[in-house]
Amino acid sequence: MKTLIAAMCVLALAGCASTDGKQQDAATSSDKSGVESRRLAEAAFEEAGGTLNLVFNAQGNWVKITAKGTAAMADDTPARRETGLMIATMRAKQTVAEFLSSEVGSSKTMTRIAKSYSRTYQSTDSKNPVESMENDDDDAAMSETGGSEASRHAQRLASTLTERIRDNSSAILKGVYVSQRTFDGERVTVELTASRESVAAARQVSRMMRGAMQ
Repeated sequence: MKTLIAAMCVLALAGCASTDGKQQDAATSSDKSGVESRRLAEAAFEEAGGTLNLVFNAQGNWVKITAKGTAAMADDTPARRETGLMIATMRAKQTVAEFLSSEVGSSKTMTRIAKSYSRTYQSTDSKNPVESMENDDDDAAMSETGGSEASRHAQRLASTLTERIRDNSSAILKGVYVSQRTFDGERVTVELTASRESVAAARQVSRMMRGAMQ
């Protein structure tokens, strides 16, 4: 029982720890030229079940992944709020799972990450800013700028980042927690978050549970 209580406390503190960890990652990150950068880059992806946002730093480390799912609340169901929350949560989880299983390694995903990196770190910090990558067509935008060193660096970082996410996909799924619930009329929205801190907390809980069963 003590082990279970401790595990629950670890998960409860994961969300709070993620904020501190985000600030620490941002404060200690540095860009290509070695200049300290407190900014974090963010790329958004539209999946079948909802929207997913990926936050990462200048070194190509993922910092936070959030996904939102929405659902309508049935009018005649006594437990309509609970049912809506459950469906919205499942859709958000599906969004994360689909991204990790099939989308994270796609060329479109890497191109979008490279564009976000360029806008955040290269367009203002570099002495030779990367060319504009605002083209609506991700592949066309990258091909137009593929000849510059800045663009090649952004693509290499995107490749490194997506590989790190794929290597930790199972742990990321286990570290997902509900970070926000919103009711708007007859619809409910659930936001799920996975941070490096929540993943570490989930791993700690798993170790504690295994120890309790031995």
